[in-house]
Order: sequence, then C-alpha cells, then structure tokens
Amino acid sequence: MHRSPRPGLLMTAALALSGVAACSGDVLDVTVGDCLDRSDLQGEQVSSVSTLDCAEPHDVEVYSQVELPEGPYPGEDRVRALTEEHCTTAFEDFVGVPYEDSELYFSYLTPTEESWSDAEDRTGLCLLLADEPVTGSLEGAGS
Repeated sequence: MHRSPRPGLLMTAALALSGVAACSGDVLDVTVGDCLDRSDLQGEQVSSVSTLDCAEPHDVEVYSQVELPEGPYPGEDRVRALTEEHCTTAFEDFVGVPYEDSELYFSYLTPTEESWSDAEDRTGLCLLLADEPVTGSLEGAGS
C-alpha cells in the first residue's frame, strides 16, 4: 500500500506472503478501528504491521476505508487521488471538524499494482496520525 499527504507519510501496501502471528500480520488484514505504531509504516512499501489495542499507547488509527473500482490497475496517481478524496471527506465525519481546521492529520495506505493483481486488493485505508502516542480512539476529538 502507498502512503500519503502531509508530513511525508505515503505508503504502498505490498502483497505479503508471510504468515500471521498473534496481533502481527499482513497489511491486507488491517481494518477500520485498528490502531498501529507509526514505526511499522516506514518505507515506501508496507507489507506487514502489528495491530495494537487502542486502549494501549499508539499513534495511528485506521478511521475509514474505501473500496476502489474493479478492473485493471488504474495507476498509482489515480489510486492515490481516489483514496485521498475519500479520506478527506471521512476525516470530518470521524474527527468532528473539517481537515483544514484540525490540528490532526491523516495519511493513507493504497494497493500496489502487485497487490491489486495478485491479491485482488481494492481497499484504500485512511490513517489518522497523532504527533504523540494516545490511548483510546480519536473519534470525535474535534481538534
């Protein structure tokens, strides 16, 4: 998957062929409501992450997802544009204020051409990023 806007976080979810252990696993298994550690999201492509209980300190929360259109891979720019548009709209619904008015920022994960073709991955994930570790959800944070 690809990473996205603001502070240089733009990721690509790569097709991971490794097994899953406990709370650690394939990035394709990450869903809305999962909390993560930003250190798992470093690099141009991300193939595996460890999910955290949101009651524990974390600095990333998956707040929305978008199902991208069926068909051949439309290209990295189009996949990113569709995901970013969705994440910007979903941000206000989740946080409670428009993105432009918030102190929080988001990024996203998008399918690579490989995961699109080999794993039929059509999901873009919206990630709410905190500057410092938080406990609990940032839903309704209003900032």
